[in-house]
Amino acid sequence: MKRRRRPRLDNERFWDLSSYSLRYIIRDAGEAIKANPDCSQAGKWADQVNDASTVLYTRDRRKEARN
Repeated sequence: MKRRRRPRLDNERFWDLSSYSLRYIIRDAGEAIKANPDCSQAGKWADQVNDASTVLYTRDRRKEARN
């Protein structure tokens, strides 16, 4: 089986955060987007949600591959 590298993210620091911190970022940034959808920062918040979700998904897939 060919080993894949981890996805490239704009927020590289997310790889070092705990799962709890990533879930907090997803919830907090998601709420910010809902409260301020027309804000100039909404795109940045959406990227944070996406990057945090990607890290959590990748970690789960790696756990499954080990078992």
